[in-house]
Amino acid sequence: MAFSLEKALASRVVFLGGAEPILRSRALQECVSAATLEDDFDLQVMEASESSPTEWSAAAGTAPFLSTRRTVIVRHLLRCDAEDISSWKHLPESAFLVLVADEESGDESRLGRVKSQWEKAVSGVGGYVESFKTESKDLLDSIRQEAAKFGKKLSPKGAETLAEMCGSNLSRSLEEVEKLALYIGKAEQISESDVRTVAIPSREWNVFRMIDSATQGDASEALRQLRILVGSATKAEEAAFRSILPVLHRQLKLVWQAKVIQEYKANPANVSTDVQAILPTNPPWESLHSFVQNKAMKLARSTSFSTLAACLDVVSDVDAKLKGMLPSYSAMDTLDQMLLKLVELLRPSYAATR
Repeated sequence: MAFSLEKALASRVVFLGGAEPILRSRALQECVSAATLEDDFDLQVMEASESSPTEWSAAAGTAPFLSTRRTVIVRHLLRCDAEDISSWKHLPESAFLVLVADEESGDESRLGRVKSQWEKAVSGVGGYVESFKTESKDLLDSIRQEAAKFGKKLSPKGAETLAEMCGSNLSRSLEEVEKLALYIGKAEQISESDVRTVAIPSREWNVFRMIDSATQGDASEALRQLRILVGSATKAEEAAFRSILPVLHRQLKLVWQAKVIQEYKANPANVSTDVQAILPTNPPWESLHSFVQNKAMKLARSTSFSTLAACLDVVSDVDAKLKGMLPSYSAMDTLDQMLLKLVELLRPSYAATR
């Protein structure tokens, strides 16, 4: 559901959260701009970790001085546990309290629980709740619409490539669109070549390129992608635990899911309930964009379950080696060996399909 400024302004309490920071930021900017049209004297910004819900409501309930509204913005809401805010039902009509669930690091389960509690609490006092997320089916359209705002055209293939390079993250994609619009200058069309030249790829993109290259037996390109991911030999271990191993493990699981779907001759765009029941829930296949599913299906056609199991064993052994649980050489050498083993495992499968 798209953000409604009209509904937000009609409410005394607003919650802005979700997984798309750029959409959340834009909605907040809209709220502030509309609420402070007359003057920003009656605008106050507070930090959730440095004040209490009682203080927020007291500030919002203060009679405005030079405008019709008293606007209070509370940032980093998830640093504060939800409380009983039933008294907020009686805030004066001039009150406009905006709670912003900014991105936070830490215990994901706790953050998710606190977010849900605040959403429920705000809804309970008749407030407006918006939790920004992008449905996979809307991703490419949203990217092309962003290009249109800059007076540029972006082809469906260009939008797909950009989304893929940005890990299907809308916020990152929209940020790249602005860079692309500046890069092409007065030109009207953003080409796929422009996207590949300018956009900064996510680590997921590099890992998938690495796996794709390994599948095709291209050890040179696979090792080059590994070097991009690592950055420098001194950071090899850090990069391995932060992104390479988790994303590699996730991508192999995606290919495994695709292989199951192929075995059952199911439609990857509309997997039956019976097949879904035997697929892992993380990552959930049905939530993936079609271009991610298509790539996984392509890789699945050139491999087997036994090969995928062997690849997962290689990744598991590398994790143990880097943690000192198995004998190993340097972190960089260990990662190089991992990749060459994956190339050795995957290349025969790919060759057999040609």
